[in-house]
Amino acid sequence: EGMPGHVSFNTATLEEVDGKTKVTNRIVFQSVEDRDGMLQSGMHDGMEEGFDRFDELLRRVQKRMAA
Repeated sequence: EGMPGHVSFNTATLEEVDGKTKVTNRIVFQSVEDRDGMLQSGMHDGMEEGFDRFDELLRRVQKRMAA
């Protein structure tokens, strides 16, 4: 859950690069302390896990579409 009660502004940008999709996430925190606290909470690991699960979902969808 990160740091409940603390606010961040998240923007995800998707762009095609060499036939692949590049995802850029930008997160703006209210303070350096909030940023550091979120990083210490394991936010990065949670985001990586989410992207791994999303990759797996996309692989399954592509497989179904190819069949």
